[in-house]
Parts: sequence; C-alpha cells; structure tokens
Amino acid sequence: MKPMRKINKGFTLIELLVAIGIMAVLTGMAVFNFNQSRIRARDIQRKNDLKQLQTALELYKNDTSSYPAAANFQATLQSPVAYTKVTFADPRTGEWSEYQYLPAADFKTYYLQTCLENAGDTTKTTNAAICDLFDSQNHCNCGSTTTKSGVMYIITQP
Repeated sequence: MKPMRKINKGFTLIELLVAIGIMAVLTGMAVFNFNQSRIRARDIQRKNDLKQLQTALELYKNDTSSYPAAANFQATLQSPVAYTKVTFADPRTGEWSEYQYLPAADFKTYYLQTCLENAGDTTKTTNAAICDLFDSQNHCNCGSTTTKSGVMYIITQP
C-alpha cells in the first residue's frame, strides 16, 4: 500500500497578501472616483440653481420692468408673486459660499455668481474684471471660507 500524501487545500500567506493588496488598490481608485463624481454632481446642482434663479429674475423683470435689489433678492422673488417657490442655497451650506446676485445701478442688467468645487471646470469665469465685482482679493477663486479652493461661475444678463 502506498502512503497517502497530505494535500494542503488552503492559501499561502503570500497569496493572501497579494489578493488583499489588489483589493486595496481597487478600493482606493473607486473612492477617488466616487468623490470626484460627488463634486461634479454638486457643481451641476449649483449651475441648475443659477439657471432657475435666472428664469425667476426674468419673470420678475417682465412684470416690473426692472430687476430686484440685491438685498434679500430671493425673498423678493418669492413674495408677493411666487416667481420661485424655494430659497436656493449651496449644496454645502455653511462651509461653502452662497449664491450671490449683483444688479447694475440701473437695474437693467445683473450678475449671478456661485463657486464651483471642480477647479478644472471649463465653464468657470476667467475674466478677472468680472470676478472682482464679487471678490477683488481672490481673483476668480472662491468657495470654502478657509481655503478658497473653488472657482467662480458667473451668469450675466443681458
């Protein structure tokens, strides 16, 4: 009778370490992509909010022949006629700068401004003269109250 050999059916320590290392690399890449997706989604929401504010401002102008004053402009758009039903706020309220509205002196034109987190966004404002209307110290950089790591996105009308 032949002696039976013992067969190992488990994994070696090296094989386990290699598998764990591969999973760690894949997890790290997935987390990075997920965070970038969240940043882009918040930027899209900001742009959509500004478009809705722009529409509300145009409806207001059609009724009153001028744009509202800058102070509490969102409250003006909600009362007495509801040009918008919600008060728009940045998705990262409290830690990120809020939407800003700046009418011209004649109330015939205006600027709407928000900050985008993705500094590589192709729709960011690069005209320093326009950016300086909102913040003359940071020259088209804005965002978090501490880092100013975002870039300005400005809509003007007309």
